[in-house]
Amino acid sequence: MAYFELENEKLHIRVCSLGAELQSIYSKELDMEYIWQPGTETFAHHTMLLFPNPGRIAHDRIIVGGKVYPAMMHGFANDMEFRLVEHTETKVLLELAATDYTRRYFPYEFRFQVEFTLDGDKVLQNFYVINDDSKPVYYCLGAHPGFYCPIELGESGDDYSLIFNRPQMLNHMELENHTRLLTGNYTPCLINETDIPLDEHFFDNGPRLYSNMDAETITLRSNRSGRFMELGISGFDNLCLWGAPGKMSVICIEPWCGTSDRTDTDHVWETKPGIRRVEVGETGQHLLTFRVG
Repeated sequence: MAYFELENEKLHIRVCSLGAELQSIYSKELDMEYIWQPGTETFAHHTMLLFPNPGRIAHDRIIVGGKVYPAMMHGFANDMEFRLVEHTETKVLLELAATDYTRRYFPYEFRFQVEFTLDGDKVLQNFYVINDDSKPVYYCLGAHPGFYCPIELGESGDDYSLIFNRPQMLNHMELENHTRLLTGNYTPCLINETDIPLDEHFFDNGPRLYSNMDAETITLRSNRSGRFMELGISGFDNLCLWGAPGKMSVICIEPWCGTSDRTDTDHVWETKPGIRRVEVGETGQHLLTFRVG
């Protein structure tokens, strides 16, 4: 396990090779950390990558090419060591390639690259899924970054909102009790609106999954101090929000391509809702951006 750092006049970030985890976004101008730093409560990570699937897998199995394979919640990439490809003053590029271990769960020849760069007051996190196979590669992808909420001590979850950059027609997906699989039912959450108000008890009933997201950014913002964390999410169509019940301390804002299985799933990987397909010799690309203030 190794650590890599990037710095400019505004930001300092730290990345870990285990899981290609972004562990810190520190604002030098505000003398403030925005990424959750694990202690003894709530969330044991800083951020997590969810590859080759975000969310829950029914019965922990999938069917790929007509054959049954074991699978796990949130995939395997977060627990694997990434190889350093390049580290310059402006960029860190890490890579996870297919191994005998990954082929047990994900029967493809692939390379999954994660690239971090600084661009002024923004952190850019590019994802590349490279098809080295002789057949199409199917995958899903999600991010699971944790942020302090409240950002400012002395504030509370009641002071914060999540704000999309444009009005949304967002659906709240119903989860089955105990399994947290999707029932297939949903209720409208936002109807041509931009704001999701937060509060101290926002997560008392567990995580919240939303579909039909169509936005460039979502911003965690304090209505009191104005402190914010803006996440660029263009190209991600589902959203999971996760945090601890009882009292707001951390919020995970998770853009997903793909989602948890439905209770009536047929387990077929190639037709899983939200699945992405990469042709032979081609690369699937996704981008997240982070901006703080």
